[in-house]
Amino acid sequence: MARSTTAQLRNKEQHITLSEQETDSPILPIAQIERLKEVHPERVDWVFEETSKEGNFRRSEVKRVNTMVFVERILGMIAGLVIGTGALYACYSLAMAGHDAVAGIVGGTTVVGLVSAFVIGVKRRSSTK
Repeated sequence: MARSTTAQLRNKEQHITLSEQETDSPILPIAQIERLKEVHPERVDWVFEETSKEGNFRRSEVKRVNTMVFVERILGMIAGLVIGTGALYACYSLAMAGHDAVAGIVGGTTVVGLVSAFVIGVKRRSSTK
Protein backbone atom coordinates (compact mmCIF):
# COMPACT_ATOMS: atom_id res chain seq x y z
CA MET A 1 0.00 0.00 0.00
CA ALA A 2 1.68 3.20 -1.17
CA ARG A 3 0.94 6.70 -0.02
CA SER A 4 2.36 9.85 -1.54
CA THR A 5 2.20 13.50 -0.61
CA THR A 6 3.14 16.49 -2.72
CA ALA A 7 3.42 20.11 -1.65
CA GLN A 8 4.09 23.03 -3.96
CA LEU A 9 5.04 26.59 -3.18
CA ARG A 10 4.99 29.24 -5.88
CA ASN A 11 6.18 32.77 -5.82
CA LYS A 12 6.25 35.15 -8.76
CA GLU A 13 9.44 33.77 -10.26
CA GLN A 14 10.22 30.86 -7.97
CA HIS A 15 8.69 27.45 -7.68
CA ILE A 16 9.51 24.66 -5.25
CA THR A 17 7.96 21.21 -5.04
CA LEU A 18 8.34 18.76 -2.18
CA SER A 19 7.32 15.18 -2.77
CA GLU A 20 7.20 12.27 -0.33
CA GLN A 21 6.34 8.66 -1.05
CA GLU A 22 5.68 6.03 1.60
CA THR A 23 5.31 2.39 0.70
CA ASP A 24 5.44 -0.95 2.47
CA SER A 25 7.53 -2.37 -0.35
CA PRO A 26 11.16 -2.92 0.62
CA ILE A 27 12.52 -1.69 -2.73
CA LEU A 28 13.13 1.91 -3.72
CA PRO A 29 11.12 3.52 -6.52
CA ILE A 30 12.78 3.26 -9.96
CA ALA A 31 13.38 7.01 -10.18
CA GLN A 32 15.44 6.95 -6.99
CA ILE A 33 17.42 3.92 -8.17
CA GLU A 34 18.21 5.72 -11.44
CA ARG A 35 19.32 8.81 -9.52
CA LEU A 36 21.50 6.64 -7.26
CA LYS A 37 23.07 5.02 -10.33
CA GLU A 38 24.03 8.45 -11.63
CA VAL A 39 25.52 9.56 -8.33
CA HIS A 40 27.01 6.34 -6.93
CA PRO A 41 26.75 3.43 -9.42
CA GLU A 42 28.39 0.77 -7.25
CA ARG A 43 25.82 1.28 -4.48
CA VAL A 44 22.93 0.09 -6.68
CA ASP A 45 23.98 -3.55 -6.29
CA TRP A 46 24.29 -3.01 -2.55
CA VAL A 47 20.73 -1.63 -2.44
CA PHE A 48 19.41 -4.72 -4.23
CA GLU A 49 21.33 -7.03 -1.90
CA GLU A 50 19.95 -5.24 1.16
CA THR A 51 16.47 -5.31 -0.36
CA SER A 52 16.79 -9.05 -0.85
CA LYS A 53 17.87 -9.46 2.79
CA GLU A 54 14.92 -7.32 3.93
CA GLY A 55 12.49 -9.37 1.83
CA ASN A 56 13.83 -12.62 3.27
CA PHE A 57 13.56 -11.23 6.79
CA ARG A 58 9.98 -10.07 6.21
CA ARG A 59 8.95 -13.44 4.82
CA SER A 60 10.53 -15.34 7.72
CA GLU A 61 8.96 -12.96 10.24
CA VAL A 62 5.50 -13.33 8.70
CA LYS A 63 5.90 -17.12 8.65
CA ARG A 64 6.98 -17.13 12.31
CA VAL A 65 4.07 -14.91 13.39
CA ASN A 66 1.55 -17.01 11.46
CA THR A 67 2.94 -20.19 12.98
CA MET A 68 2.70 -18.74 16.49
CA VAL A 69 -0.90 -17.62 15.92
CA PHE A 70 -1.78 -21.09 14.63
CA VAL A 71 -0.15 -22.77 17.65
CA GLU A 72 -1.94 -20.37 20.02
CA ARG A 73 -5.32 -21.16 18.47
CA ILE A 74 -4.73 -24.92 18.51
CA LEU A 75 -3.58 -24.80 22.16
CA GLY A 76 -6.68 -22.76 23.03
CA MET A 77 -8.92 -25.36 21.46
CA ILE A 78 -7.10 -28.20 23.20
CA ALA A 79 -7.32 -26.35 26.54
CA GLY A 80 -11.06 -25.84 26.01
CA LEU A 81 -11.48 -29.52 25.20
CA VAL A 82 -9.54 -30.58 28.31
CA ILE A 83 -11.46 -28.19 30.57
CA GLY A 84 -14.79 -29.27 29.10
CA THR A 85 -14.00 -32.95 29.33
CA GLY A 86 -12.78 -32.58 32.91
CA ALA A 87 -15.86 -30.63 33.95
CA LEU A 88 -18.23 -33.08 32.29
CA TYR A 89 -16.41 -35.99 33.97
CA ALA A 90 -16.80 -34.16 37.30
CA CYS A 91 -20.53 -33.76 36.53
CA TYR A 92 -20.80 -37.46 35.79
CA SER A 93 -18.99 -38.34 39.03
CA LEU A 94 -21.18 -35.95 41.05
CA ALA A 95 -24.34 -37.34 39.48
CA MET A 96 -23.28 -40.93 40.21
CA ALA A 97 -22.55 -39.93 43.82
CA GLY A 98 -26.10 -38.63 44.21
CA HIS A 99 -25.42 -34.89 43.93
CA ASP A 100 -27.72 -34.22 40.99
CA ALA A 101 -28.22 -30.48 41.60
CA VAL A 102 -24.51 -29.76 41.88
CA ALA A 103 -23.79 -31.91 38.83
CA GLY A 104 -26.40 -29.99 36.82
CA ILE A 105 -24.99 -26.62 37.89
CA VAL A 106 -21.38 -27.56 37.14
CA GLY A 107 -22.28 -29.17 33.81
CA GLY A 108 -24.54 -26.32 32.72
CA THR A 109 -22.12 -23.55 33.62
CA THR A 110 -19.24 -25.42 31.99
CA VAL A 111 -21.04 -25.88 28.69
CA VAL A 112 -22.43 -22.33 28.69
CA GLY A 113 -19.06 -20.86 29.68
CA LEU A 114 -17.10 -22.71 27.01
CA VAL A 115 -19.62 -22.00 24.28
CA SER A 116 -19.77 -18.30 25.14
CA ALA A 117 -15.95 -18.08 25.35
CA PHE A 118 -15.54 -19.61 21.90
CA VAL A 119 -18.36 -17.54 20.39
CA ILE A 120 -17.05 -14.28 21.88
CA GLY A 121 -13.52 -15.20 20.74
CA VAL A 122 -14.73 -15.78 17.18
CA LYS A 123 -16.63 -12.48 17.19
CA ARG A 124 -13.54 -10.60 18.45
CA ARG A 125 -11.35 -12.12 15.74
CA SER A 126 -13.96 -11.27 13.10
CA SER A 127 -14.32 -7.65 14.21
CA THR A 128 -10.55 -6.96 14.22
CA LYS A 129 -10.10 -7.98 10.57
